[in-house]
Amino acid sequence: MTLRSLAPGLLLAAPRLGDPNFEHRVVLLARHDAKGALGWVVNGRAVGRVGDLLRESNLLGGEASAPSGGPFAREARQGGPVQGHTGWLLYRRTDEALAGEIAIGGTLAVTGDLDALAAMVRSNDRDFRLLLGYAGWSPSQLEDEVAQGVWLPADLDADLVFDGDSDGLWVRAYEQLAGIDPGAFTSTRGGSA
Repeated sequence: MTLRSLAPGLLLAAPRLGDPNFEHRVVLLARHDAKGALGWVVNGRAVGRVGDLLRESNLLGGEASAPSGGPFAREARQGGPVQGHTGWLLYRRTDEALAGEIAIGGTLAVTGDLDALAAMVRSNDRDFRLLLGYAGWSPSQLEDEVAQGVWLPADLDADLVFDGDSDGLWVRAYEQLAGIDPGAFTSTRGGSA
């Protein structure tokens, strides 16, 4: 059987997942092949303002301090349970790729490269999201989880992922991409098939 890649795409967590790392989360899936899968939770738990985190961590070294407005005033989010100390920038792609760029479809990209972060701070002309950590699956693990109903795969929608309130993203994603309110799945009544 040939593997059908779910990337680039979105994974919408099942309404009653029961896993605190992914409860009511939307994962932006960048890679999915026979070696496994890689993605980032785009509406993870808020962990602090981007500018504050950059100043406190001294990630920019000798660079000037991070600007305080725009994306630097936005909340950084927990991007997944794997290597939560790593930072990833999520942004809209341009003709000029950033260092370490991983393209996600035709419009989005991520990078974990510190030079790319420094370039974003210097230019202060690109919108981005800061995600800490990532989500990863071993070979066939994601396929098994999808078959068990843990995830609802959906097409990538860059505007949905990048624009709007992160806290309401899971509900908006279900309504927009799946055509149903996620509350429809939370009935405790048995079926009558």
